[in-house]
Amino acid sequence: MRTNEDNVIIRQGDSGDRLYVILKGRVSIYVVQDKENDQEIRQHVEKVLAKAKLDKLLDRTQLGQHVWTSNEGQAFGEVALIKEDCVRTASVVTDEDTDLMVVDRALYNRSVRDVLEREFHEKTEFVENNPLFKQWLPKMKKSMTIALQKETMHYGSPVVRQGQPVENIFFMLRGEAEVIADQASHKTQYPEIWGELQRILPDLLPKDNGINYTPYETLQRRRTSHRPYQMCLLGANEVVGAVEVIVGLKTHLETTTVTRESDVLVLSTNNYNRLFNRKSSARSVDMLKEMLCQRYFMYIHRSNLSVIDATFLKYLTIKMLDTESIKLLKTRHNRKNEFTEHDFYEAYRIFKKMEKENDSIISLMKILDINFLFFDTTLPELETSKKVLTDLEYRMTQWRERSKGEEKPGTSTSKHIKNGKPRRKSSSDVSHRKRGTSSASSQKSGTSRHKTTHS
Repeated sequence: MRTNEDNVIIRQGDSGDRLYVILKGRVSIYVVQDKENDQEIRQHVEKVLAKAKLDKLLDRTQLGQHVWTSNEGQAFGEVALIKEDCVRTASVVTDEDTDLMVVDRALYNRSVRDVLEREFHEKTEFVENNPLFKQWLPKMKKSMTIALQKETMHYGSPVVRQGQPVENIFFMLRGEAEVIADQASHKTQYPEIWGELQRILPDLLPKDNGINYTPYETLQRRRTSHRPYQMCLLGANEVVGAVEVIVGLKTHLETTTVTRESDVLVLSTNNYNRLFNRKSSARSVDMLKEMLCQRYFMYIHRSNLSVIDATFLKYLTIKMLDTESIKLLKTRHNRKNEFTEHDFYEAYRIFKKMEKENDSIISLMKILDINFLFFDTTLPELETSKKVLTDLEYRMTQWRERSKGEEKPGTSTSKHIKNGKPRRKSSSDVSHRKRGTSSASSQKSGTSRHKTTHS
């Protein structure tokens, strides 16, 4: 089947009895999500297409939000064959002259039914069992299942590369992937965010230790600073690319490569925005941020052990942990920058008036070293920045304590696990176990504790 550009192959809300495979060309997928039911969606799409026929121009924005683009070798339209109601869940429009292979229901049942249904079942099971989607309504879970695209990657295949444009989020379904990052490149990779960090949180920047290095030492430090380091290994249910989407980065922070054959579920950024940027999904976003922050605590800890500057990672963690404080710091910094010459003279006039009326206030401000021109913004800004940095350090300390394997009440963490390795039993542990055993045996035999311990 050959079709021209801007031809609507599938209409959302219609019944479907076939799927399509792209032999040549490209198609875009759109979803209407502000209608109550399939009938309203179908009526809306029909009106859009009727208008396009009259105007001889298709307004794609009226077909809903763009969520995916399919290229050569990919299939679309299979969801209607898998679902019992056979209703199309999206509209599909060709982006250029496209050649398609049509697979009707009879051929579908004979050839690819088992494969596609097994894949759909895997995606459904993933969404149902993942804590991120536990509170979602069935309709939202169904939309998430349909939005996910399964891909199989072999050993050495890159999931994402550092510096590559952010287009998708990846959920690890099974397998393993290695994460490496060149942190020294983040300053040039994200100049706008680095400049923002310098303006509103200068205390986060590394301090100059005053050491004078030789030219050779300087060259060696520069070479090692740009060396990619392994950050962690990711397993099932881990997420790749989510930090970039949440924080708003245009390129990937790190390189992730599968270390053995792995299955990943791909969610486009458009689908993420459609499904996660809702009030009903706010809790899922918070859970995702918390999960990512725990991973970044590990990144920061490993970087500190390797004497690598983790300033940028710390700032991204703060942006995920405390969005409101970052907004407050930006606002107050902008207010200081907007302080004009007229404002200066006005503030100076007010200061002189205060000086005449109440010397004690001025004296107190001088003692506290508060700049009278910015006394309404400087002190709160300092308080906010200190609070942000203190909170980050406190949470890092909590993470380090948990990672040591120290058992807490109500948890099942082993007492003898420390830094991921079995800890040797101390003499107090052994003596405590002996005393416990002796006491129990004495009670069972009815003999005295003294005799049991002696024996």
